[in-house]
Amino acid sequence: MERVWRPDEETDEAYDAAYDKECVTIGGRRLHPRDLDAYTVIAYQLADLADQDEEFDPNDVESEDDLVQGDLDAALAWAAAGVCVLQQSLPYPFGDVLPYGPIDNRPAHRLVYAYASLLQLKHPRKAAAWFRAMVYFSPMDNMGARFLAPSGPSSSLPGL
Repeated sequence: MERVWRPDEETDEAYDAAYDKECVTIGGRRLHPRDLDAYTVIAYQLADLADQDEEFDPNDVESEDDLVQGDLDAALAWAAAGVCVLQQSLPYPFGDVLPYGPIDNRPAHRLVYAYASLLQLKHPRKAAAWFRAMVYFSPMDNMGARFLAPSGPSSSLPGL
């Protein structure tokens, strides 16, 4: 899978210029349309999850709604857009594995995990299928999706 890296201190000016040339503005946010990490970051920023705050105390959470301080619908829309980009990057129908080991594959794992995690806050049963899919396309399960998949140790859903 082709990986689009966000410019950083290690990239040269030519790469930075090429990246910036391909960027677009969507919903007031500038991103490279194929930068999967950008969709993940924006989704988490929009959700503004309480557990990302250093003062977060899980004992203060009375319901799942207490975890989201931002706009969950907007966060899900960004994560879903990123998943669509990912799906278009893979051969159809994709039935193979996508190992976590190669660095170029990791943004895909982070994105699908972000989408499933955010979806779980709103629709746990719909999210279960995404966690299960993560276990299938990455049997080593470096992201820990097996814990949240149906019948997993941390799942609130029985096996489906």
